Amino acid sequence: MNRIVNIMKMKKITYKLFMITSLILLSFAVLIYLTLYFFLPTFYEQYKTNQLQSGIEEIIHKSKNLTLTNAIPLFDDYIKNNNAFIYLQTKEGTIIYSPNFLMQGISQSSNAITKAAFIQNETPRNAYFVTLPIQFLDEGNLTVTVMATFQPIDEASQVLVRFLPFISIIVVVIGLGSAYLYSRFITKPLIYINEGAQKMANLDFSENIVVRSNDELEELSNSLNEMSNNLQRTMIDLQKANEQLKDDIERERKIETKRREFFATVAHELKTPLTVMKGYLEGMIYNIGPYQNRDLYLEKNHKIIERMEQLVREILSMSKLEQDTFKLELEEVNLLELLDTITKDLGYFASQKDIQIITQISPYMDVDTDRDLLEKALKNIIHNAITYSPQGEKVFIEVTELSKESQIEIKVINTGVNIKEEEIQQLFEPFYRIEKSRNRNTGGSGLGLYIVKQIFESLSVTYSITDIENGVQFLVHIPCFVDKRK
Repeated sequence: MNRIVNIMKMKKITYKLFMITSLILLSFAVLIYLTLYFFLPTFYEQYKTNQLQSGIEEIIHKSKNLTLTNAIPLFDDYIKNNNAFIYLQTKEGTIIYSPNFLMQGISQSSNAITKAAFIQNETPRNAYFVTLPIQFLDEGNLTVTVMATFQPIDEASQVLVRFLPFISIIVVVIGLGSAYLYSRFITKPLIYINEGAQKMANLDFSENIVVRSNDELEELSNSLNEMSNNLQRTMIDLQKANEQLKDDIERERKIETKRREFFATVAHELKTPLTVMKGYLEGMIYNIGPYQNRDLYLEKNHKIIERMEQLVREILSMSKLEQDTFKLELEEVNLLELLDTITKDLGYFASQKDIQIITQISPYMDVDTDRDLLEKALKNIIHNAITYSPQGEKVFIEVTELSKESQIEIKVINTGVNIKEEEIQQLFEPFYRIEKSRNRNTGGSGLGLYIVKQIFESLSVTYSITDIENGVQFLVHIPCFVDKRK
């Protein structure tokens, strides 16, 4: 379809250019013909008159130093070159020189006068006729008469009129043919450029426009190619930006969905203990049944408040890590000292379940990190290992250096428990707990590992949980900013 439209456009512009060029050529041909017909005779007459006049004046000037006999060759050359008629006569009118008269031997004064009068009376209108004084060394004051006809130019004009049909045919054939070839020559690159521009308009940048003419058309094609390249790059950038925008929008939607779920879960986590506390308090206020033992239920309320306080602290910690203004406070941390502090803090919980904590840590292993964040993350991991291990099991803590990978590996293993593979992927989601009843006596708030995830991402630490034989293994790899003191 586009090809047909382009052909129609090509025919249209070619037809216009052909008609304009043909009219210009024909107009110039007619103008030249009319100029020749009307102005050539006048121009020729003026030119011939000036030539005859200058020639006779030159002869008059030279004759002052010549005799009549010596001057005759000058007159003969003048007559021959200008197709003119000349005769010399005295004051009395006697012709003393005329080429025709001398050849015929006419020397009678009466005959010469009669001939001169005849010539003067028979002179045509479009002719040159002049009489001037002339002197020779051997003759006194004479007059020279010159006459030349312009008849040949009139004949040429008549021939030009008769030749007009043939000239017209030649002019029309050559003019129209030249106009057609010229219009095709000019419009061909224009149509080619137009086709390329149409492809660009349809966002097809597969081909460049190539015109080798060293003129404005080549500059135009180069400009279109440059525009095409710029437009193509812009389209690619816009496409990438659009894809990025779609990804950002999708990510924002997911974040917003998770945020709503998070707040709904937080509301639920707070609403449940508040409802329990309200029931305890109402029972104590109205002295209903067992609630008359106020000391017991005040202690239960106090424990609920402590758990709620812990939940609020965890939410605040999580919110702090999500803020863009959050900055790490890096310092040199000795892992042996850090883990020794953590195990001592958690020793009470381990002893309650008769769980043994076994550590294997090099004393000279330091890292550059945020001490408080790393301590919080490792404490959550070890606390979870203790909490979810059965009575009398073991928790192993091992720290080794991976020299080839420039990392320090922290391995925490708790025995006597296993986790399904599909549940491992969800452990780092907020408020997710393997124990579905969400009983506070059997587990925490479900934010512990989610906070661990946020901390490790802030510290550029990689981590993983795997289910091993008779236990669960938590691996942590910290970038090796190590200072060994051996």
